[in-house]
Amino acid sequence: MPGSHGTRRKSRSVMTKGNVIRGLSYLLISYQVGDKVIVNIDPREHTTTPHRRFQGRMGIVKEVGRRTLKISVLLGKKEKILQTKPNHIKPLLAERKEGEDEEKEEEQEQEGKEKSDRDN
Repeated sequence: MPGSHGTRRKSRSVMTKGNVIRGLSYLLISYQVGDKVIVNIDPREHTTTPHRRFQGRMGIVKEVGRRTLKISVLLGKKEKILQTKPNHIKPLLAERKEGEDEEKEEEQEQEGKEKSDRDN
């Protein structure tokens, strides 16, 4: 009997998540063009599910529709466009500008100096 070669083949670990209660907050995030996102396949939703090769990949939002998003993902040297619903992606939280860290450190140092001056 020949093996199956469907699109969900060898994806048992990716397509099965624990019974984690996610709530609805992930659906309320509004994405803008240019936002960086991570593809995180939600196995509860079968329509517009990206292929399993895109699980965990980072992409950039190219177009925002009413119900779907178009995301540009680099796969090797090629750019692939995914059209998916917002429940299959999550925002990239580690996105910070380089100057922000230095500014925050300077502000904290100034606040610390002001507090020490007040105490004396």
